[in-house]
Amino acid sequence: MEKTIFDHIAIFIFRKFQYTRLMALNMAKPRHFILGNITKRLMRFGNRKMVVDSVDKLNVSEGDVVIEVGSGNGDALCELLKRRPKKIFALEISRSFLSDLKSAFSSKNIDIIERDAKDLKDIVENDSIDKILLINVVYFLDPIEPYLSEFKRTLKSGGTVLITGKFTAASQMDRSVFKNTSLEELLATAETYFDVESQFVDLGEPISQYHAIKLTKI
Repeated sequence: MEKTIFDHIAIFIFRKFQYTRLMALNMAKPRHFILGNITKRLMRFGNRKMVVDSVDKLNVSEGDVVIEVGSGNGDALCELLKRRPKKIFALEISRSFLSDLKSAFSSKNIDIIERDAKDLKDIVENDSIDKILLINVVYFLDPIEPYLSEFKRTLKSGGTVLITGKFTAASQMDRSVFKNTSLEELLATAETYFDVESQFVDLGEPISQYHAIKLTKI
């Protein structure tokens, strides 16, 4: 995706505020008009390769039931729909993103839900989900244990969770917002719930380097 002049302006402003708590809050949940829209723009071109590759790694089959935690601007939903899943639950807590998602996907086979992923009992039945996807979201799920427990409850036996993140970059952000940024601690905790695999992914440029963590319910 080629950068426009507005993208270059967004990058300039982002770098000025990058390590502030205000920017971190807008990355977690866009709220400030200027910084929120800058965050949205940066997410779209900065994560594009990562999103496509993450959905490929999730390996969704036709007929699968999928949860995406933190659907954001909907880029991953577009990729997921190409795999023809039976149903997608798109979870999002940002009112700004929710409005965009409802406008873009109202006619699709997607349930767009304003809900924190640690408690889905009135929405998702036990052992009913094939795949769960989190892209650049896990940093904000603190403590992580209730989320992992809920993922395990909802997944079918053999079902998988794919967590993808740029942990090195995230660890440099304001730690009062980006709390769950230690890859080593996350892997150790996840191993108490799932079979765990992790790999470093390099898609050819620093902005597209990330870690992919696959959790499988045994």
